[in-house]
Amino acid sequence: MTIIAFISQKGGVGKSTLSQALAIEASKQKIKTLLADYDPQQKTSAEWLERRQQKSKFLTAQVFTTWREISNNTNPYDLTIIDGPARTSAGTLEIAKYSQLVIQPTGPSLADLKPAVNEFHSLVQAGINKEKLVFVLNHLATKSEEEAAREYLTLAGYSVLTISLLEKASYRLIQNEGKSLSEVSYKRLAKQAQQLVQEIIKLLAAR
Repeated sequence: MTIIAFISQKGGVGKSTLSQALAIEASKQKIKTLLADYDPQQKTSAEWLERRQQKSKFLTAQVFTTWREISNNTNPYDLTIIDGPARTSAGTLEIAKYSQLVIQPTGPSLADLKPAVNEFHSLVQAGINKEKLVFVLNHLATKSEEEAAREYLTLAGYSVLTISLLEKASYRLIQNEGKSLSEVSYKRLAKQAQQLVQEIIKLLAAR
């Protein structure tokens, strides 16, 4: 059974968005998937799945308050995707310890990048293998903005996914319908989201 975690030190960077996109694509491949919503205050992913009209027997979303609750519910599933809290918490280290891959989305501004790097630094200092810590760039406006942010994260010593996401209102609106990024009606944006998810799946397969 595979566990992947999406974490962040702040809200609004795309953690839940990417968790949901991966969950949808995995379920379409008939991978029995648990989307573990580890933020009982927000319940973003659990409520998102409730809005979804196209239900799948391969995808379940539940709200959890502790890592123990999650670990006790992983056995029936092939893949557990943890949508972590939108803040650093005591559970973040546990999530990172037991996950094969830990992905942290970040925006391109220094206000996003600096605390994101510090979050990964803290995990490494606590004994987490740097090789399983990966960034994904989100909310990008220009190519130069992406290049500068990618260079910053690379110089900090971390891997960054080659596919990134643009800042688009259509990405936000599609979630209101219980759909994922890859289901947006604009083909170019849908393709970009699908490529990002496939890159994540390939990383998981290599673990």
